[in-house]
Amino acid sequence: ACSIKNLIDRSLSDKLLAHNPEIEFFMNTNRQTFDRQLDHLRDEVLQMSEIVEQAILLSSRALQQHDLSLAREIDNYESRINAQRFIIEEHAYQLLALQQPNAKDMRQIVAGVSVVTNLERIGDHCAGVARLVIRLGDHPVLESLPELEQMALTGQWLTRNAMTAFASADDELAQRVIARDGEIDALHEQVYRQLISRMTQDATTIEAGTLLLWVSHNFERIGDRAANIARRVPYLVKGELLHTPEADA
Repeated sequence: ACSIKNLIDRSLSDKLLAHNPEIEFFMNTNRQTFDRQLDHLRDEVLQMSEIVEQAILLSSRALQQHDLSLAREIDNYESRINAQRFIIEEHAYQLLALQQPNAKDMRQIVAGVSVVTNLERIGDHCAGVARLVIRLGDHPVLESLPELEQMALTGQWLTRNAMTAFASADDELAQRVIARDGEIDALHEQVYRQLISRMTQDATTIEAGTLLLWVSHNFERIGDRAANIARRVPYLVKGELLHTPEADA
């Protein structure tokens, strides 16, 4: 005879499946199926990262070309990125709740949630750049600095390689990503000094210069977020969680 607990568990499972049939894929407890579910989760994270990389490039292009139409389109990317994050998180929590992951599996799932959180925030920073481009207008008083384009390109490299390190559990590559984050920080300092100098010499550039400072800030934060992703690789591989004060900012 079935216990009351078993009857309740079965009833809850039936209701859960009726509410969302997709969960059925995540409820199979066979190890081979569970491995496929983990692979599917990883693939979803990688697909999200491709959208984020594209958003970085488009936000930089909109800035360099004063393309307000392109800047407005980046809102669509932000919406896709946000939606994808919540889909992936739901799948991750389903695996945690409905399967019995071992320690390694648990690290992969938890690290995946952390990665998509940072990817979503990179998308937010791209949208922030796009909004600043719109405020600068198609005939800005102050031209963009070449260092800003280099920051965007470096941010894309960091994001792509952080994701490669995550997908392949490559701790050595992750450490290179973390080290190169300092390049964006140095470029941000250069931009800050140049813009402050220009605004001091010409008061008519203050508004545009301030907006470009915020652009630089957004690109600098993209580097920090990519480094955060890379810091999850040692946790994924060895269970070691790297932490810096910047990771929480």
